[in-house]
Amino acid sequence: MDGKEVAPFALTYRRQMTGAIGYTRQEGYEFWHVFAEQALRPLGLIHEVEKSLREMKWVEYRGDVAKYLMDMENLNMHARLTRIA
Repeated sequence: MDGKEVAPFALTYRRQMTGAIGYTRQEGYEFWHVFAEQALRPLGLIHEVEKSLREMKWVEYRGDVAKYLMDMENLNMHARLTRIA
C-alpha cells in the first residue's frame, strides 16, 4: 500500500500489528484475512451506499403507498440520506 491516502491506515495498522510506539498489539493482525477485512471495511460501506442509491431508481409505486414509502425510507437509511430522494 502506497500513497498519502493510505499512509495513515498503513502506519496505524503496522503499529497495532507490532505493538510499537505505545500502541496495543492486536492479536491476529499479522494474518492476511484480518488485514483484508480491516482494509476493505471502509470500501464496503461506500459500496452499500452506492448500491442503495442505484436501487432507489428502480423502486416503483404499485398501489400501496405505505410499502412504497417504507422501501424508499429503508434505502434512504442505507444510503445515509437525510431526506427522501
